[in-house]
Amino acid sequence: MKPYHSIILFIAIVCCSVGASINRYRAAEDFIVADMNQALEKTLAEKQGAWLTPDTISDYRSHLRIDALRQSSMIYYAVNEDGNRLRSKSMRYRDGNVELSYQGYANCSMATVFALSDQRLPLSLSLAAMLWAAFSVIFFRKSAAYKRCANAIGGMAYDEDRRCFVTMGNEVVTLTPMQERLMEMFFNADAHRLSKQEICDALWPRKPDASDTLYTLIRRIRPVIADMGLTITTKRGKDYELTVKK
Repeated sequence: MKPYHSIILFIAIVCCSVGASINRYRAAEDFIVADMNQALEKTLAEKQGAWLTPDTISDYRSHLRIDALRQSSMIYYAVNEDGNRLRSKSMRYRDGNVELSYQGYANCSMATVFALSDQRLPLSLSLAAMLWAAFSVIFFRKSAAYKRCANAIGGMAYDEDRRCFVTMGNEVVTLTPMQERLMEMFFNADAHRLSKQEICDALWPRKPDASDTLYTLIRRIRPVIADMGLTITTKRGKDYELTVKK
């Protein structure tokens, strides 16, 4: 994975979160307007007389279904204004020869609208973005540490600073002392190839014939390095070569 892939995905998740949050906010506004519309319609249906009275406002508020609006929403004579305040549609009321238009106003803050909106999806996406960012930072830090290891084969490298073998994720590879010495020999050898005699002389200098011991060591280390995409192959029974699995 390239760094810009991670950045693109992070930006995409953040954009989805912002878009979902705005959409949910607009839905909450529509819900508020719908509540004011039905409350105003019921109020005017019950109203006696054209003029606004405290009882009119009280009746209007009692018809509101959203608790947060009952303390702040007001009913006024409709006026032509281009403000962005949340308001109901204008409704006409006739009392004899008197005809007036009324309108309900939410008079609530953005925080109140936001609290009324369902932000679970945007919050989930925001959390996913943060987790992805944290994962990406850790991943690329480990990858950078792995790349700093000058000697690397396949998914395995030798860390000069810690004097140990590590994976691409910069995790220490657990090896026995003898296995570690053998891997060091392979890493330092030309073409990563060693003769049987070279290995035996270096690891068991006092043993006349270490063939069986070497065979056992090779057999046990293969499953360990296989996880890093490596294997040890035999060349005509005399040479051993560390290669990347195909």
